[in-house]
Amino acid sequence: MVLRSPQDALYALVSDWPIHDGVHQQRAIDFCRAWLAGRMPAETVRQAFILAALEAGVVITDDANGTANSVSNPPV
Repeated sequence: MVLRSPQDALYALVSDWPIHDGVHQQRAIDFCRAWLAGRMPAETVRQAFILAALEAGVVITDDANGTANSVSNPPV
């Protein structure tokens, strides 16, 4: 999945996330919603998303343009 904005991150956190009710997941959801309302900078949302990904074991890579690509549950 390619994430280009906090709106994309919100969709991933709510729809495609491998865990539910994670502390960092909920915080990232709240931050994404705050960004949509114009109350949170995108970089702060990005950092919250990274913590949620670590909590859930979701691997994140950035491409050359800084676009986050996340892959949940990578093969062992």
